[in-house]
Amino acid sequence: MSTSSVDSTPLSLDQIRETLDVAWNCRRSDPHKTVLLSRRVLAQPLEDAELARATLCLGGGLLYQGEFNAAEPELQRALHLYNGMADQAGQRDTLNSLGIVRTRQCRPAEALDLLSQSRHLSVILGNVQGEADVLLNIGVVYSSVSDHPNAVHHHLLGLGLARKHDLPVLERRALNNLSVSYNDMGRHEDALEAATACLKIEAEDDSIRPLALRNAGYAHFKLGQFPEAQAMYLKASELLKDGNQVDIADLDLLLGRVAQQQGNLDEARHLFDRSLTICQKIGDEQGQVEGLLRLGILLGLTGELEEALSSLHRARTLAEQGQFCGELCEVHLTLSRLYRDSGHYHEALTHLGQHLQLKGELFSTESDQRLQSLRVQFELEQTERERLATQRRNEELSDLNARLQETNRDLQTAQAQTADLMARLEQYANEDALTGLPNRRAFNAALAGLSPTQQVSVVLCDIDHFKSVNDRFSHLVGDEVLRQVAALLRGRVRQGDLLARYGGEEFVLLLTGASEAATLELCEDLRRTIESYDWSTVRPEFRLTMSVGAAIAHLNPAALTAQDVVQAADDALYAAKDGGRNRVEISSKKLT
Repeated sequence: MSTSSVDSTPLSLDQIRETLDVAWNCRRSDPHKTVLLSRRVLAQPLEDAELARATLCLGGGLLYQGEFNAAEPELQRALHLYNGMADQAGQRDTLNSLGIVRTRQCRPAEALDLLSQSRHLSVILGNVQGEADVLLNIGVVYSSVSDHPNAVHHHLLGLGLARKHDLPVLERRALNNLSVSYNDMGRHEDALEAATACLKIEAEDDSIRPLALRNAGYAHFKLGQFPEAQAMYLKASELLKDGNQVDIADLDLLLGRVAQQQGNLDEARHLFDRSLTICQKIGDEQGQVEGLLRLGILLGLTGELEEALSSLHRARTLAEQGQFCGELCEVHLTLSRLYRDSGHYHEALTHLGQHLQLKGELFSTESDQRLQSLRVQFELEQTERERLATQRRNEELSDLNARLQETNRDLQTAQAQTADLMARLEQYANEDALTGLPNRRAFNAALAGLSPTQQVSVVLCDIDHFKSVNDRFSHLVGDEVLRQVAALLRGRVRQGDLLARYGGEEFVLLLTGASEAATLELCEDLRRTIESYDWSTVRPEFRLTMSVGAAIAHLNPAALTAQDVVQAADDALYAAKDGGRNRVEISSKKLT
């Protein structure tokens, strides 16, 4: 399909997911719809999860359309995406679909390996429906190498799971698959019983019904019950009239064989011709070989030797080109018989020899495939033993992990407590315990963090005659005075300025970016705040004043450091004390 024919109307995420659900659920019953919906979603911008699912749906739709080679790269891309996301459910579905593709590509060992991985993931995920589905597909692989006992064994396992967990769709598939295996084994009565049981089960998905009718018809045919076989085939054809063309062509062949057995040779030829036309139209070379073979046999019976030989040689050429060894073997045998009956013994002997050679090669190939299936079966059993051992180890690890998580929680609690303690220690190291202000250590750290060319103001404040407060009223009162002074000063400084207790009754302010006028204004405000406060709340008739010294400068790493400014402020404070206290002095030094 060309990209231009895909509907690229934007879809919401919910619409994308809903569309993919519909596409996946109808992949067996309507694969063409699955392909269309998947390609519509793939035309949208997608995250990895939706891209993987859309690609899986496309591969699944192509698979059930019979386009196995086209399905394979899509499924490989989906598996790569799911592996990248570690999405086990997506991996399970993709491995299962790839296993079916490998089966149809006649690569049974690879198919069994992929399906065993899918089954293992189904068990891990607790997906009973998925496990039953994979068991049925494994049975189909064994059927493809004529290992019918193993095929029946896996179909019965799948049937048991389906019945135990009330999965009617899978129960029908299991019974249908059993009827195929029983027919292949020549157990046609058992095949008829299984197909009949399948037809009695009601399910919304009716895609299995025509297959079960076909299998029942084939069992009737092999039992010589031709009217019953014809009735079953006609019912299947009616259900498939708008469905898969490959299945329709196959039913025409089967109906033609019934007509031939009933002596309706004209009807048989019409059905064989119709089947051949369908196969030519859809490019089904294997179907063409089968149609030409049946037509050649019929023409031989009616004495139309040249047309019969022409039909059979066309079948031989197509079988050789397509490497359809089983069909080619039967064509050579039919040619041998036809040449023999017409008196051409040399040609008859030649084709008989080719038939026997191919039969030997097929036997060798089937033997190799059986050996491969035995090897894979051994690996499957080994994988199952390893799975059980892994499950036990995982249970032990889960218990250990729970204990480890508990230990980690205790450790995290201890680490949090340690971090809190360290934060509190850091706070204590930089905070004055009495006033709650930053201490001298914090002030020195702030000085060290200044830009070496920054404009700064340093203001030193000293409570006047504080020693007499301690001596007259006690140290407890002195402490209360220091706390109150700290609170008063904190309420007057600008946001972003640092106020710290410098030591004893001294406080220090570090201002950045303040002019000399602004610094002087702040200093006077601080001094007046202390002087005007009603200190009688501490002691009756108690008064308090404060002296302030300040220095303002632009720092210069070569000539002037922050410590130089602090020293200048200290000198100004001493000048304020010497000048009578309760005053502000700005450093008279030239600071540049």
